[in-house]
Amino acid sequence: MLSYCEYLAIKKANPEEDCYIENLIYSISQCNEVICQWNGYELEKIFGIKPRNIKEICTEEQWDEIIKSVTESEFWKKNWNYPVWITKAFQQSAIDLVNIRGDFEDPSSPKMFEGERNIKSMLRDTYLGNLLERFIYKSRSQQYINKKNEVNRLFIKSSENLFTGQRLAFKYRGNRIEEIDQEIRSTFVFPALEDEKNLEMERIINNCNAVAIHARRGDMLGYNAPLYKFGYFKRAVRYIKAKVDDPVFIFFCDPGSVEWCRENERVFGLNFSKDKVLFTDWNKGEESFRDMQLMSFCKHAIITNSSFGWWGAFLNDNPNKITCSPNITINTTHHF
Repeated sequence: MLSYCEYLAIKKANPEEDCYIENLIYSISQCNEVICQWNGYELEKIFGIKPRNIKEICTEEQWDEIIKSVTESEFWKKNWNYPVWITKAFQQSAIDLVNIRGDFEDPSSPKMFEGERNIKSMLRDTYLGNLLERFIYKSRSQQYINKKNEVNRLFIKSSENLFTGQRLAFKYRGNRIEEIDQEIRSTFVFPALEDEKNLEMERIINNCNAVAIHARRGDMLGYNAPLYKFGYFKRAVRYIKAKVDDPVFIFFCDPGSVEWCRENERVFGLNFSKDKVLFTDWNKGEESFRDMQLMSFCKHAIITNSSFGWWGAFLNDNPNKITCSPNITINTTHHF
């Protein structure tokens, strides 16, 4: 969804040019462990989106050669250097594209899906280190927001044949998402709910001060672990309770984390016997997007480092919404 927003931005900046999406990575089974661990490419299935695809300008033979070349590159073993190897594959098939996303094999490029622990990460994984990090981010907030500024690349104007890749930057503050807000909201329209469980949850949400809690653990636990260990949820819940009358907290999380959340109320600053708390734990597999849909109905939201949760908060139309995230750079109303 974030990548599609970049497509919308480029179209807006270049109304006279032909713009295409590229999603060939979903055709490469070797990438499944990371890219396709969810449900594959779903924009057309869920939202009915059918943008022009670069595949349209290729012959069947050209496309087969492009897929073959990208697969043989094994870019996923080279710091996920898809920009270089995809553009090279197109060039070999006589489709000249200029790569403006960069070379991820360059020594100065950040490591993708880095799992190694270093001294900095180990310090961050302590109460004092986490406290210090939050203080630094708050005191230098504009500096960190500026680091995430990709406006010139997101709304790039050019008559060249460019391969822009994806930056996933619109969830960060300062990238002028408001300029495509209308297009986003008219595009990402969920299909109507039909099953009784979700319809009942929608009725509950519409009749209370519902607060979505997106407790993403699972594949993102390594990245989100400090949020559970050092009080992020407690701070966010405390703020919500101070500002919202009679809040009803509704948990949305990956199926494997539901029981953990039920057994760890104190991590969230909640008392399940006194606070009003509900769990949504039935939307799985190809119906997982329904959680995002229900989250968008809630009046407020507390999210983790997750684009799924961010979309649930962003698509919330409540003009007075409180949306909480753990990082000052994320485009939410509040940060803890």
